[in-house]
Amino acid sequence: MDSPPAPRGGLRALLGGGFLVGLLMAAALVGADWFNRLRTDAPAERAASSLPVAAAGPLVGDLAPDFELINAGSGKKVRLSDLRGRPVLVNFWATWCAPCRTEMPALEKAAITYRSDGLEILAVNFGESQAAVLAFAAELGLKIPLLLDSDGAVQARYRVPGYPSSYFIDRQGRVAALQLGILTEGALTARLATILQ
Repeated sequence: MDSPPAPRGGLRALLGGGFLVGLLMAAALVGADWFNRLRTDAPAERAASSLPVAAAGPLVGDLAPDFELINAGSGKKVRLSDLRGRPVLVNFWATWCAPCRTEMPALEKAAITYRSDGLEILAVNFGESQAAVLAFAAELGLKIPLLLDSDGAVQARYRVPGYPSSYFIDRQGRVAALQLGILTEGALTARLATILQ
């Protein structure tokens, strides 16, 4: 009696039957989705919506948490509540952060452009030395106040999820807009409009 023929191909049959092509296409789609999520120009709304509610810092409409920090350039104390009545952009950054470096010239330009509107930009650095912050400022030609959050207390109060993060504070001291991630010039202009009224 003849025995039934042995199955042919095994793995070869699977690969020849399109399985490998399907697997490669699925991997490409997953990779493309992963890359898209990592892009630095992804909308801030996606970044903000991905944060757990409990981890969120001050939200739009909330009173901005007050703080007092040292200006790395002048050595003087800067208190946020002393700026009440003026529009303020609080930007959290670090010298090692490439997107922070990219957006700094736009922040400097905005400080000059909107000076007559009373705009104050406070760039809050986390945990780096005064020397490192001043070297960064000199390299980029920055004149905006670079504040030292040496122990991270202000960043903790704002629950900063990453760098850069920007809070746009209106004349009444309330958060009018926020940007998690890099500020393009268009996003900067749009969000500044919410506090320059």
